[in-house]
Amino acid sequence: MAEERTDQNGQQPPQQGVVLRVAREATTTVAEKRGIGPRPAQVSTPVASPAPKPGPIVSRRVMVLGGFWTALGLALLGVFGPQLDFLYPRRVRGFGGPVFVPRNQIPEPGGDPVRNFEGRFWLVHLPAGTTPNGEQTQGGVLALWQKCPHLGCTVPWRPDFVFQGRKGWFRCPCHGSTYTKEGGVRVFGPAPRSMDTFRIPEDRIQDTGIVVLTGPNNAVLGGPDNPSRAVRLPGFNYES
Repeated sequence: MAEERTDQNGQQPPQQGVVLRVAREATTTVAEKRGIGPRPAQVSTPVASPAPKPGPIVSRRVMVLGGFWTALGLALLGVFGPQLDFLYPRRVRGFGGPVFVPRNQIPEPGGDPVRNFEGRFWLVHLPAGTTPNGEQTQGGVLALWQKCPHLGCTVPWRPDFVFQGRKGWFRCPCHGSTYTKEGGVRVFGPAPRSMDTFRIPEDRIQDTGIVVLTGPNNAVLGGPDNPSRAVRLPGFNYES
């Protein structure tokens, strides 16, 4: 048997436990090495909840106010729109504005009327003197609006129509209103007046033609004095 060691007093020295030293690297986690910190003991993950339902894009109040202002704007546009359109400056061509008639489209004094489709009028050329209907005229050209004053039908020239013993009249196909060749004076039918006339400015008469101002704004209400409104042109013989 092995001898037990004793101290000087004959007693056995106390036994010391074995101490194991572990390197610090062995107790350090990977997370600590990376500077993340110790790994938590428990991970808390929030539970996903459904997104709240979106509210209306346009509120009821906005819809009501929008409808009110829209209706008000349309009402104002309906009231003032025509006036603004009328006052807006523009260069009108054709009917509603000045229409140039070249000299070769002007009939001779006493000849058959010539229709101008662009300006919607008949151009008649009267000789000087007394018309067959009894009106006095100095002779000249007259622009008769082709619109019947009764209900607005287009009045044609009827060279073969005989009435009151004379051939050649303006006669409305709708209700039979009849007008003279020499100035569009009404002699029969329901029309309230003679054919309306368009203005022919004397300062715009040229050797190459004339200018007729067309449209409702330039129309003169027809009457028995239509033949007296004729405008003389240079280069024509008006004496019979």
